[in-house]
Amino acid sequence: MKDYYIVYTKDGCPHCDKAIGTLREQDELFMVGNLTNHSELLEEVKKQNEMTTVPIVQYIVHRQIPGHDRPIPHPMLVGGSDDLVTHFEEPEPPEEEQGEET
Repeated sequence: MKDYYIVYTKDGCPHCDKAIGTLREQDELFMVGNLTNHSELLEEVKKQNEMTTVPIVQYIVHRQIPGHDRPIPHPMLVGGSDDLVTHFEEPEPPEEEQGEET
């Protein structure tokens, strides 16, 4: 399974539209959870992620866990729309070469 993003949104939210646009520009796999008509669920998602506003962007990474046949999804909080932009601007850490001493 490929890693992907989830964007929790509400109708009429320009920051939500920005987050979705950013993911489209980056050609990333994502899904949208529009919680406009589900206020209790929205409050629970906010609480779980320690966020007070939408969008709430999560990156779902799949990791192999001993004893499981398939990789297990692990959600990681990216944050809001500005955090998502920063997420894509940050360079990836270089891979360490094996056997090289510093």
